[in-house]
Amino acid sequence: MQITFDPHNPEDLATIARLLGTAAPAPAMVETIPTWTPDTPCADGLTATEQPETAPAPSAIDCHGMTHDDAIHSTPPSFNADGSWRAKRGQKEAYDIAVAFATAPAQAAPAPVSMPMPQPASAAPATPPAPIDYKTMAKRFMGKMSDPDGLPSEYEAIYAALSIGYDDLETNQTSIARLSAYMDAVDNGDDHDGCVRHAMSA
Repeated sequence: MQITFDPHNPEDLATIARLLGTAAPAPAMVETIPTWTPDTPCADGLTATEQPETAPAPSAIDCHGMTHDDAIHSTPPSFNADGSWRAKRGQKEAYDIAVAFATAPAQAAPAPVSMPMPQPASAAPATPPAPIDYKTMAKRFMGKMSDPDGLPSEYEAIYAALSIGYDDLETNQTSIARLSAYMDAVDNGDDHDGCVRHAMSA
């Protein structure tokens, strides 16, 4: 027996199913996918033909080095032709400020303030030599005068060469020191001129 039926007719399918003792298969569901027409604006105000083929990830960096910010950039994220994020409608001023901030040249760090070099502590003044006791010096000089080989010259010549005055010899420490230094040079074997040079430089 040949049965003719329309496979797209639900009533024919139900009849065949009863004849065969099976349930009629449900008609195939066709999924409808909405499509954007060229004149239909999207959420960010662009038409479907203006949408980028592949939307960049929000974590991507644009040509200004900025990551996507929902407050000033369009949603979903998209790039302009120059590689910058597309500005959000109504946020152009905030967008421009953010771009200017991101592209501003880094300011040079201030030069470190040079600390003044610590000055070395001034050297302590040299301790002046202890004053020579006049009596000790005079006793030593008298001993050399009494020795024929004690002094290389007469004492008057020694006093004159050392600019020693008779009147203040007892109290003038400079004269006392020169006469003592002259005798030190005598002990070292110097002649009169050498002893004078030594005494005047002491």
